Amino acid sequence: MSLSKKAIALVGTLALGVTAFVMAPSTQAASAVNGPAPAIPGATKGGILTILNQYDFEHLDPARNYVGSALDFYRFFVRTLTQYRTVDGKTTLQPDVAADLGTTPDGGKTWTFKLRTNLKYEDGSKVTCADLKYGTMRSFNDEILDGGTTYAEQWLLNPTNFTGPYTQPTGDLTSIICSPSGDAITYKLSQPIPYFPYVTTFGSFSPVPKAKDTKLKYDDHPLATGPYKIQSYDRGKQITLVRNQYWNAATDPVRWNYPDKIVAKFGYEQNALESLLLSDAGAARTSISLDTNVVTNLPKILAAPTKYKDRYLSFASPYSRHLNINMTTITDLNERKAIQCAVDLKTVILAAGGSSAGTYSNSLIPSSISDGYRNFDVCGRDVHKNPEAQVAAAKAFLAKAVNPKMNINFSYRTKGTEPQRAAAIQQALQAVGFTVTMKALSSATFYTEIGKTDKGVVQADLMQTSWGYDWAASSGIIFALLDGRTITPTDAHSNYSRLNDPALQVLFEKADLITDGPASDKALGDIDQKAIQDLAAVIPMYFENTNVIWGSKLGGIHADGGWGTISPISAYIKK
Repeated sequence: MSLSKKAIALVGTLALGVTAFVMAPSTQAASAVNGPAPAIPGATKGGILTILNQYDFEHLDPARNYVGSALDFYRFFVRTLTQYRTVDGKTTLQPDVAADLGTTPDGGKTWTFKLRTNLKYEDGSKVTCADLKYGTMRSFNDEILDGGTTYAEQWLLNPTNFTGPYTQPTGDLTSIICSPSGDAITYKLSQPIPYFPYVTTFGSFSPVPKAKDTKLKYDDHPLATGPYKIQSYDRGKQITLVRNQYWNAATDPVRWNYPDKIVAKFGYEQNALESLLLSDAGAARTSISLDTNVVTNLPKILAAPTKYKDRYLSFASPYSRHLNINMTTITDLNERKAIQCAVDLKTVILAAGGSSAGTYSNSLIPSSISDGYRNFDVCGRDVHKNPEAQVAAAKAFLAKAVNPKMNINFSYRTKGTEPQRAAAIQQALQAVGFTVTMKALSSATFYTEIGKTDKGVVQADLMQTSWGYDWAASSGIIFALLDGRTITPTDAHSNYSRLNDPALQVLFEKADLITDGPASDKALGDIDQKAIQDLAAVIPMYFENTNVIWGSKLGGIHADGGWGTISPISAYIKK
C-alpha cells in the first residue's frame, strides 16, 4: 500500500457539521511539526474556565481513560505520542510527544517515530523515551489498571508474554525499542496496522516515569506534560488545573493555554444544569458542560436562534447509542432476537428528547463511513422506516427459546436522559413477557462496573452503552466493540456483549491482514452485520445529535473531530 519509508495515510470523513476530519498528507507526515498551535483570532489570556458536569470523569490515568469527554479534557495536562487538533473546522492528526507522524519500512508492521527531546514534566524533570515505553508497558497490567484501550496488548509483538511491570517488575516488552540517543522510538507489531499513528493518540502511548508511577493512585494525579497541571482533586466534587510552568508552547502544535485556571465541578442535575447555562448569569457566563446535552430547553433555544447563535452548537456526532446483550448470560439466540425485536426505538428516541436527539440506526458503523456501513434489516424491518417494536416477532422468537432467562438485569447510567431511555426499554421488554430488574449506576464508575468479568461478579444481562469511533474507519469501531480477543478474565473492555463467536473470530483474523482502507471497512462491516443480524449480540438504537450551550463570555469552543465531542481545548475568556 505504501512505498518504503513513507508514512501511510488513512483518510476518513466525519460528519460533524462544520468539522472535517483529515489525515496529514503522507508528504508531510514524516516531517517535524512544531508549535505553537495556531493562535485563535481574538483570543486573550487570563480568567477562569469553568466546566460544569453531572458526573466526575471515570478515569484520568492515561492507561485507563477511554471515555470521549475525559479523553478531550485530559489533553490539558496529558500529552500522547500523536494527537488530534481542530482548527477552522478541520481536524488533523499531529505529532505530540513525537516529532513526526511516524515512518514504516514494511507496510505498517514496524513503526518508528522521531521524538521531541526537550519536553518536561510538571516537576521540571525530563520526558524520556524510556518513560514513553514504560507508559505503554504499564497498560499491560489491565487486571489492575482496568478500563483502557487494548490496542497495545493486541498488536504489539510480545514473544516473552510480558504481563506488565506490576506483575513482572524485571520483565521487558521487547517490541518497543528506544534509539541509543533516545530521540526515536520503534514499535514492532504482530500484523500490519496502516492506521497506527491514530492508535497512538490514546493514553497507553503517553509517557509515565517509572519512579513516579503510583499505580491506582496515578488516576488522581497523572504527572503533567501539557500546559496545565492538577492543583487539587476532590473526587466527585471538583478538580482544579493551573498552569504548568515547564510546558513550552513552541514544542506543542496541539494545545493552547489561554485561561489562567480551569475548574471542573461535578454533581449537577440535568435540567438544573441546562437552566444554569441558559441563564448566562454570574459564573455561568464563563462555563460549559462536557457531559450534558441540551434536551428540555432545546425548544427555547430553537425558538430564538439569533439570541443564542454565538453560544449554541448543534452537530451530528459519531456516537452510537446502543444496547449490549450479555452473551454469557443470555445464551439462547432466539431469546436475544426476541429482545432485539421487542425494543421500541421510537419510544427510546422520544425519551431521549425526540427527533432532535439523533437518527435511528441499524448498525454500529455510521453512514459517513460509506465502505463499512450497509442498511441491513434488524428483526425483519428497516428501522429507519419502522422503528416501532415488533411485538409479534418478539413473542414468536421467545416461544422458540429453550429455557429463556425471563428475569433480565438491566444496567444503565443515571445521567441525562439515560434513565428515561432505560425506562422505555424496560416497558417494551415487559410488554412481551420479560421481568426487568433495573440497576442504575453512577456515570463515574459505569463502564468499569459493566466491564467486569471476574468469577463471582453478578453481571448485567443488558447494558445501555454508547460509542464514538476511535478514528474515522470501521477499524476504529468493530475491533474494540466485537472482537473476542479483547476479553480478559477480569474485564470485557469495550466488548460488553462478551461476543466471542468462533466463526466471527475467523473473520477478524482475516480482517487483521487487510491493509487497504476501503477493503478493511467492508470486511469489518460484514462482521458488524453478522454480530447484529445473525447473532443478536447488540441492538443499535440511534446516532446522537449533540446540542450544546455555553456562557457568553467563552470563546474558542468547537466541535472536535478527533473525539467527536464539544471541546474547550482552545477556550478563552472574553474581555
